[in-house]
Amino acid sequence: MQYIGGDTKLQDMINKLVPGLTESESKRKNEFYANRGLSVPLNGNSSRPITPNSQDSEPGKFPPDDGRTWFHTNDVKISLCIEPVKKEPLIPQMPMKYIRCSMKLKVEHLTKFIKQKTLIPEDLELTCNKKTLSADVTLENIWLETWKRKEAPMNLFYNKKK
Repeated sequence: MQYIGGDTKLQDMINKLVPGLTESESKRKNEFYANRGLSVPLNGNSSRPITPNSQDSEPGKFPPDDGRTWFHTNDVKISLCIEPVKKEPLIPQMPMKYIRCSMKLKVEHLTKFIKQKTLIPEDLELTCNKKTLSADVTLENIWLETWKRKEAPMNLFYNKKK
């Protein structure tokens, strides 16, 4: 999101329509950081977590986690529709049919997640486009090779291993 710049003309128009907006926003921002004991960032596009120790830490290293920082990953997300195979009526449905997760997720972890949510004790196999998926394949590989970059959500079906 760093490549998106602010619209200065629109900001100027808003500042003329709402007098004192910039001052009140900067005051609220300063109060927010002061209440949490953090230093106010110089620019809003800082990619490093802002903590009282962030000026003292070495470049390229994160300061120790004090419970007040949030780390955001830049993983590409994928939307999935996960359903049981229709010809197996005894397999329970997942409580949430649609999920959004990282494309780096492996099938192995997704099957473990499905087993936890459906309480199925047996081993499961996932299929996409009627092809059984290997446990060590990532969702990105499935999306590129099996799903062939169709529109979201990517449909996956689970079944008990035979």
